[in-house]
Amino acid sequence: MSIKVLALALPLLFLQTTASGQELEKRGLPCVTELCLGDGIAELSKIQWAPAHNAFKINNKAEATGSMKLSEDKLRVIKSSYPGAGAEVAPYLHANQFDAAALPGLAKVAAACHSNELIGTYGAGGSTPTRVGISLMPSLADPSRQAWTVTTIVREFPSAVSNESRAEISNQLKARYAKFGAGNSDMDMAKAGEGRFFPSGMTRFGFGLSLGRGADEESRMNKSAACSSAAADKPKAG
Repeated sequence: MSIKVLALALPLLFLQTTASGQELEKRGLPCVTELCLGDGIAELSKIQWAPAHNAFKINNKAEATGSMKLSEDKLRVIKSSYPGAGAEVAPYLHANQFDAAALPGLAKVAAACHSNELIGTYGAGGSTPTRVGISLMPSLADPSRQAWTVTTIVREFPSAVSNESRAEISNQLKARYAKFGAGNSDMDMAKAGEGRFFPSGMTRFGFGLSLGRGADEESRMNKSAACSSAAADKPKAG
């Protein structure tokens, strides 16, 4: 494939959103083809996630995150941060990862007492590998209630290797995500609940979307009854 054809084909592939029925904005937040910032467990369950694996290998083989055995001390730490978390989901919470197998267990975790983010991936080996961060975070309307929410989406274009193809995709990104700061370095930082675009790093070409969390997120999380009860149950120093 020539450079010119590649430069045209990649943006078209990226912009095939109408055919999939997914717009690039939902509830005032930006999206990629399959997912939007602010989405929850229901939308996450529709995606084919890559199995999560431990970074450390056993007999030169990566261990599935869900198969990790945690010590009693580590389980206590997890349950202090995620009151009511079951043993089946604790390895994912410890590793800050998720995949399709983790989602049913995560759906049962109703509260987190600290800011958090779990990472899952899909599309590896394809034209747009994507990394997604989800967080159990408090509702802006009612901080006593929390829900798993898509907070970051990072997408790469590994086939865009020429300056021409990268420039073409960059122009498309600026046009599509201008409302969320693409091409505008002077845009204010996102407030809690607002979405923002950010460009790729130096080593990999792509882009990211992030959800504003708010500087007071930790204090809002402690409005959960589960977290306030856990804090009250802790023995006082001295």
